Amino acid sequence: DIGWGNRLRPMLAPQAPDGAVPDDVAKAVVGVLADWAKGPGGWASGDADAQARPVGVVTMASRTRPQLIGTLGARIAEIGRLPLLGSVAYTGAVSQVTRSNSAQRLKALDGALTAPDELAAALKEADGPVLLVDDVTETGWTLAVAARVLRRAGAKGVLPLVLAVRG
Repeated sequence: DIGWGNRLRPMLAPQAPDGAVPDDVAKAVVGVLADWAKGPGGWASGDADAQARPVGVVTMASRTRPQLIGTLGARIAEIGRLPLLGSVAYTGAVSQVTRSNSAQRLKALDGALTAPDELAAALKEADGPVLLVDDVTETGWTLAVAARVLRRAGAKGVLPLVLAVRG
């Protein structure tokens, strides 16, 4: 929601300290999810071809905001009465690429993400899509690669959700 830019900008600034998701931000995200669910094609829309309701929450690994993403995922799971299945993890193969073109960003992510064994086992047991939670996306490549990792690990579907989109 564009109205949240002034609230999110300082929280997501490069020098901002990591911390738990603020209550007002968590409530706003839950509101966005409720609107998404009721909107066209949403899991609560009543549409015949509606997307299935998420059956679990997965968070993205983060080197800069692990508390923010982790607590946001936990709050969504708690309020939505969904299991928090785990977190996509870095393999150690990630190379930092900033302000580069799309092909370079994708190349930097090759082999960089994994679904740890416990998460993979939970995904295989889940009988519907999972909600993938991250703080920010710029190009969408990290979310796309993470979704691919989750699908290969057994997720039936992946619904990405971020606090903000840059660019």
